[in-house]
Amino acid sequence: MLRRSLPILMFMVSVAALEVAAQSLSDGSIYSRFGIGQRESFVSSQSQAMGGGGFALGSFRYANLANPAGLSDQFFTRVNGGMVIDRLIASETGVDDSKLTSGQFNAVHGSFPILTRKLGMALGFAPFTRMNYRVDQSSTLITDPETGTQTPIVTSYKGNGGLHKLSASAGYQLNEKLSVGATAAYIFGILEDTQRTTFNDLNFDDSNVVSSTRLGGFSPTLGVRFFDQSSFFGERPFGAGVAVTIPTSLTGARTLRLDRSQTADTLRAAASGGVDLPVQVVAGLMYRPAPSLTVVADVQYEEWTSFSSDFPLAGLTAGQNTLDDRTRLSAGVEYWPGSRQPFGSYFVRMAYRAGIYTDQSYISPDPSERIRSVGITGGLSLPTAIPGTTIDLNIDVGRRGTTSNGLVEDRYFRFGLNINFGERWFERIPLG
Repeated sequence: MLRRSLPILMFMVSVAALEVAAQSLSDGSIYSRFGIGQRESFVSSQSQAMGGGGFALGSFRYANLANPAGLSDQFFTRVNGGMVIDRLIASETGVDDSKLTSGQFNAVHGSFPILTRKLGMALGFAPFTRMNYRVDQSSTLITDPETGTQTPIVTSYKGNGGLHKLSASAGYQLNEKLSVGATAAYIFGILEDTQRTTFNDLNFDDSNVVSSTRLGGFSPTLGVRFFDQSSFFGERPFGAGVAVTIPTSLTGARTLRLDRSQTADTLRAAASGGVDLPVQVVAGLMYRPAPSLTVVADVQYEEWTSFSSDFPLAGLTAGQNTLDDRTRLSAGVEYWPGSRQPFGSYFVRMAYRAGIYTDQSYISPDPSERIRSVGITGGLSLPTAIPGTTIDLNIDVGRRGTTSNGLVEDRYFRFGLNINFGERWFERIPLG
């Protein structure tokens, strides 16, 4: 079994390496320009199709890194990961819609039980923020005051990169109803902003000013989960989970570079500094009214009004923090008719998922407007010929922002393909 699993494991490791090297290859939302980029989160393909929460979920079928306490349920050794294609339509009042398509690799997770259904561990690699935008602004420059001659100029603002999260987690079951867990994560990456000025005149040299900020630091998370197989609802399992990510500091350096006439000159040596990430609190509920039906509801809060940075960032002007606290609410449902029919038909063994969410972003280009995302999710889990392994298809359709006060509204469609591989490893072979 191990030999058959190695190609899948090697593929997942390669996915993680390519994500670090490639970063983002296409243009995305203008809102990723602010702060340290657009917040991203992927904890499992199961929870992603159920609204993106799942903080109380625990299952032997998935390793859910949303709450490390849930890792105590591990039975299989699991490796999962995949990719997502993002179709974005950006609208602005009086301007034609911009249609953008991008694709990137998703998170890669690996988990295994140390004591079956008692103590489990997981390793994860996932995006934490993404910076992926481009804005072109046309203007003119008076090059001859006497004649009034004007030269057209195009100024392009572009951002690329983001922060990633490399984590190690463990969950332990204290008793039949209570589990605890902890995560040690290293957050790292590069945020790169480029301002390119292009002149429609051979007498002027085009120029690039590139600001590159490299950051890194450790971030701990503590979690607890309550799960009762026969709760006050009767013989219907009920669960609740809470996880807290402690405020932390990322340290790093910023370098400014000027590119002109195919030459590159450093404007200034790297300046050292850091940013302070806020506390994050997540909580969720899970209820299973029938063996084939699971319902979840979740809330997530991040205190970005306490965010501070030694480096100038969009959304922080003159040392003043104009960011908002982030609040995300979600709910979802999973219907798995094969929960007690392991040898049923193919469609019976499939899992069907749906969810909704609303996300008030931490960015605030205009203090009078709150940038909010609303969306619906859905997904199918397809069984394969390998027991314990599924192919998960997810969709996310939503809207972000507004066209009021000169802002931009994003409409997006995301399609995700994930492989959730599971197999029993490290089993002792009975002797005799």
